[in-house]
Amino acid sequence: MKHLPLALLLLVSFATCSLADSPEAILKDYRKQASQAVERLNQSLEKAATPLITKLVSSGDTAGAELLTSQMKAKIAGEPVAAPQASAVQLFSLYDDARAKALAPVQKSSIARIDGLLKTAGGAKLETVTELGKVREEIEAGKVSASLDQFFVGKSFFTKAGSEYHFNKEGTGYRLQKMDFEDKVPFTWTQRSDGIVEVLQRKQPKAVPTATFFRFVDKKSAYQGDSDTNISTPLGTVK
Repeated sequence: MKHLPLALLLLVSFATCSLADSPEAILKDYRKQASQAVERLNQSLEKAATPLITKLVSSGDTAGAELLTSQMKAKIAGEPVAAPQASAVQLFSLYDDARAKALAPVQKSSIARIDGLLKTAGGAKLETVTELGKVREEIEAGKVSASLDQFFVGKSFFTKAGSEYHFNKEGTGYRLQKMDFEDKVPFTWTQRSDGIVEVLQRKQPKAVPTATFFRFVDKKSAYQGDSDTNISTPLGTVK
């Protein structure tokens, strides 16, 4: 095969990739590349928003500070913010523009893969075509937060109370907090379509599992909460 012309080699390679492609593969690659594309922007947004939040707290505007904090998290998660807190209007506008530019090439290449798969899959099942439509919808919406496993799988996170949560692959992990139990207590985790990671944990090996929730923004920012509507407790250094 090494004696084939370069053009033919490229054609064979493209055909092989097309045959091996799938909605799942396209979505997985998009999510990974999109997360990487906006990682620095998200860090910059958090850094720029922190002084604004601090100023609001200092002036006694606790409600405004809480609103801006939640809106910043929504922006980072790729969720729409209809009415930005007054002090962050310009910041959010600049972030939106930069984010759109960062995602554009990733979206373009991903949609090209969808179009290519649709063209080469004339006899594709209805389920496959429907799934490609859903994938395209997510990509065109510029969503990013749905798959962030590269930010937590294989890493440990620490709470203020000293608990260690370590996430393994395949939805497993362990919790360690010596004030409760000396050994590691296994847990299971699932990642929802909105990016929230739900953990079913036992504080004792024979205890009934209870749920706790995590949101992983990037490699340096992670939060935990007892409900999926209030994930606001910052976690310690990732190791």
